[in-house]
Amino acid sequence: MRTIVLLLLLAACASSPREAIPPAPPPIPEPRVTATAPVNPVGEFEYATATPDGVPLKGTFTINVSAGAYAGSINAGEFGVFPITGVTVDGQSVVIKAQHPQGPLDLRLTFVGDAFTGSWQLGTDFGEMAGKRVQ
Repeated sequence: MRTIVLLLLLAACASSPREAIPPAPPPIPEPRVTATAPVNPVGEFEYATATPDGVPLKGTFTINVSAGAYAGSINAGEFGVFPITGVTVDGQSVVIKAQHPQGPLDLRLTFVGDAFTGSWQLGTDFGEMAGKRVQ
């Protein structure tokens, strides 16, 4: 009798509707990160900024490479020309160090194509700047 009950139970289980196992989901695509080449800081650039007093200032800076090191100058028009003492590139960010009569002058720029935005600092004075590559 037990055998018949067991067979009936197995038959009932075998004939009961079962949910189908869903198919495996499609694979998740791996994100492709395209590395952007670091900005090339060599060239001539024009910029616009303002003095701490709010006086608009336009100028240029030129960066070249000589013996494997960056050099150049910042031309601030009537305020003078200041030699560049160092340039550091990190992806699309460029830090330019220059020698100003009042002390070290730092420019921190972020490039998008040939255009840049950023800031400058000279001692406790600072300001925003923007510009573009002209050569």
